[in-house]
Amino acid sequence: MDMPYFDMLEGLSPWWWVAFGIALGAIEMVTLSFFLIWPGLAALLMAVILPFAPDMPGEIQVALFAMLSVILTLVGRALMARFGDGGEPVSGLNQRSTQLVGRRAKVISFTGSEGTVEIDGMQWRATGPDGVVPEGSLVTITAADGMMLTVEAPAQT
Repeated sequence: MDMPYFDMLEGLSPWWWVAFGIALGAIEMVTLSFFLIWPGLAALLMAVILPFAPDMPGEIQVALFAMLSVILTLVGRALMARFGDGGEPVSGLNQRSTQLVGRRAKVISFTGSEGTVEIDGMQWRATGPDGVVPEGSLVTITAADGMMLTVEAPAQT
């Protein structure tokens, strides 16, 4: 059975496969699906293979491209699952206060169990031990919840 749409691939320059691979890569960059990169790489591989078999029929080119796409997709996904980030969320992203736990802060004011502390020139609301915490003393940040820090009073020596 003669398929005229595959006949156009016969004798076609390998640069068309390069262009197709680049086009798939460009679509990948726009969609961020991380799926089209593998067929794009398969198209680039076709451009490498085609000069070694310039008389390859169009049906074989399409079949080989499809097989390479499936193989590269499966291998690529497996490698990303093993060595990629695994899709796990970054725990400290957009939570600046959690990065402050364990650091020391200077007391600006403290009354009862609430007050204000300063770290790197920024003032933060804080809760801590009941009692008087003198201004200027250093406290240790033990926890953070949103914009509220929990501090521990300085050790008495």
